[in-house]
Amino acid sequence: MKNLILLLAGCILILGAACSSGSADEETQADTAKAKVEADSTTGVPDMISTESGLKYTDLVVGTGVEAVDGMKVECHYTLWFADENGEKGKMLQSSKDTGKSFPFVVGAKGLIKGWNEGMLGMKEGGTRMLIIPPELGYGQGGGPIPPNQTLIFELEFLKAL
Repeated sequence: MKNLILLLAGCILILGAACSSGSADEETQADTAKAKVEADSTTGVPDMISTESGLKYTDLVVGTGVEAVDGMKVECHYTLWFADENGEKGKMLQSSKDTGKSFPFVVGAKGLIKGWNEGMLGMKEGGTRMLIIPPELGYGQGGGPIPPNQTLIFELEFLKAL
């Protein structure tokens, strides 16, 4: 009986500590909520926008500068992942941040995959956007430099208009 009382007293102490509302607990809860929002943004839940072409995107950071339009020369950082079987970030393929060299290009130019060009439109300088590019807007059935029929996930950081 004495062991049962000690066990119950221990449980009450643990529950009391977990329910206390100290500033450290509030900060931890805020950090956890923030991490969940960021995780949701990367998987397309809840604020992913879908276009008629099949591109999905969300702004992780909304920029405040000029808006990207067709024909505009821009400079970006990018990170590319293969989508896994759940449509989430799988293996990272490459990132311009690893080399420290940004990527200049003309929005809408030939040579870039359709999904990247479409995904840049309307993005504002200083922003970061997550793109989920289906194979038909990427490298398609032929694959090219990647496996055929691969969905791609890009994170683009619009550094500046040139």
